[in-house]
Amino acid sequence: MGGRLRTFFALEIGGPALAEAARSLEALRHTPAGNALRFVRPEGLHVTLRFVGAIDREAVAPLAAAVGLEVSAWSPFPLQLGALGLFPSARRPRVVSLGIEPEAPLAGLAAAVERGVVAAGFAPESRSFRPHLTLARVREGCRIDPAVLATKIEPLRFAARGVVLFASRPDEGGSVYTALERLELRGPVSQTT
Repeated sequence: MGGRLRTFFALEIGGPALAEAARSLEALRHTPAGNALRFVRPEGLHVTLRFVGAIDREAVAPLAAAVGLEVSAWSPFPLQLGALGLFPSARRPRVVSLGIEPEAPLAGLAAAVERGVVAAGFAPESRSFRPHLTLARVREGCRIDPAVLATKIEPLRFAARGVVLFASRPDEGGSVYTALERLELRGPVSQTT
C-alpha cells in the first residue's frame, strides 16, 4: 500500500470550546466579509503544531514514534480560546483565526513535536510557531474589514490531552483530515509553568 500523504501534527479541541469555535465560524459567515472567506469545516477545526508535508505511507509509523517519544513526557494542560485575529497580519491577512491561550505551554509542546520530527529525519521548520485556530482563509484578491474581529468569543477552556498526526486531502468543500496516529500526553510532570 504505497503512495504519499500530506501530513501535519495538530492538537484537537473538543466539547464546549469546539462548539464555540464553530459558532464563531458561523457568525463570520453572516458578516459582510463572509463572501471574501473560504471557511474551514467545523469538524476540521484544530491547532496545527507542525506541518510536515508529503511523506511516504511507510514513514508514518517511524515519524509518529519519534514524536511520541518527545510528547509522552508531557502532562495534559489547560488552554482556552482567545480573540479573533487576522493572520499573519491585519494589513495582509490570509487567515481569520482564533487565538489560543496561554501561548507558552502550547509553544513548548510544538517544540517537542519539532524535536521528534527532526529526530525522524525531516528538515527543521524555518518559521516560528504562532498558536491559532484557523476559521477561514481569505479569498485571493479580497480585502477584510477589521470590524469582522468584533464578533464576541467566549473564552472557553479545553485540555491539551494529545497530539494527532493527520493526513490532509483536498476536497471541493475544503480539506478533509484523517487521523493517522494519536499520541497521548501522559507524563507525570506538569508542563504549564
